Amino acid sequence: MRRAHLSRPSIDWSPWAAARFRTEDARDGFVCSIADTQDDVWGVQVMPDDDLGAEVRWRRGQFLRLNDVAYAHGGRIVVQVAHHWLF
Repeated sequence: MRRAHLSRPSIDWSPWAAARFRTEDARDGFVCSIADTQDDVWGVQVMPDDDLGAEVRWRRGQFLRLNDVAYAHGGRIVVQVAHHWLF
């Protein structure tokens, strides 16, 4: 599987997040569907030691579309939320 090429500054991109799937075939179908879009708003790669996982990232405003694609393949994206305190 290929890793997406990031041509813009990394600040435009989310950090890598895990996507989990029920089967390896579902994960591979998701990765291939993202790679086939040739879209410059998502990045995806398989997790080398995890048959059910992939790493994903997205440009601002593109998470919901990516999440819909993951859900269509029986998966979910796991996002870590960081709390930032403003004083």
